[in-house]
Amino acid sequence: MLSVGCVATFGAMNDWELWLLRAVWLVLPFTAGPAFTEALRDTERSFRIGTSVALWVVWAAMTIALMVPRTETLTAMRVIVPASLIAFVWAALDAGGSLSTTGAIIGAGSVAIVVALSFRASVSDLFVDGSSYGDESRFLLRTPGPLLLGPIFIVWALAVGGVITGPLLLLGQVWVLGGVATVIGAPLAAWSITALHRLSRRWLVFVPAGLVVHDKTALREPQLFSKNDIARFGAAPADTTLEDLSLDALGLALRVELTGASKVMRNGRDPTIELTDIDGFIVMPNRPGAVLREAAERGLTIG
Repeated sequence: MLSVGCVATFGAMNDWELWLLRAVWLVLPFTAGPAFTEALRDTERSFRIGTSVALWVVWAAMTIALMVPRTETLTAMRVIVPASLIAFVWAALDAGGSLSTTGAIIGAGSVAIVVALSFRASVSDLFVDGSSYGDESRFLLRTPGPLLLGPIFIVWALAVGGVITGPLLLLGQVWVLGGVATVIGAPLAAWSITALHRLSRRWLVFVPAGLVVHDKTALREPQLFSKNDIARFGAAPADTTLEDLSLDALGLALRVELTGASKVMRNGRDPTIELTDIDGFIVMPNRPGAVLREAAERGLTIG
């Protein structure tokens, strides 16, 4: 059983990572900004002003998102922050020799820190737990393995490309193509962001009554398993035969053994609703150690 002091220290460490992310993002206009200034220097005035305003708006929006950790702002962070890395690389290469070596190193380093921290599992859990109610603790589940083979990156590219392609073409006074790209890109971006947000809404949730698996990718509806129904909670052996709700994610799997059979509604392409009897299941949270500690604090049997 973890002591209250250990839990407090663990929480403080996570807060420290989030505050560092906020601090580095706040100074990004001064560390990475010079690269954009040099890259845009010789462009048309309308394009330069429009792009600069857009960059400031995105920076301000992301600043607000970082100050309000929630599931929605986690999705925003995971769309915007990687895009900032690609944008900086473009700006640094386009600026060429007009950007000092020191400036390039400082800019690249700050953007790299932001990207690395934004994908920290502990930071992600702070965001999803920010949407919790009352005595809840939410933990993000790992992305399904097959999506990491390419689909998730394609969807992210469609989200970013759908938002920026049309406006950039319009700022460059490519009116017809820019208009077409905007009309096509807006709904495409909306669909892509919705798909990415679905991954931000895959959680294990500890509640006073027990444990909820909130994952509409694996289950049709969130499923509550009461404390009395949970026999044991621990690491899953490789040869386990329990129902796999991890969707082939990569990492350490946890098993939840039940005291008896329980019915769940698995999700799938078949619209027919079928109940499946299970005596336990496997899940794969981003931070299995933190999940086991929380389970112990909630009085569940670990083993």
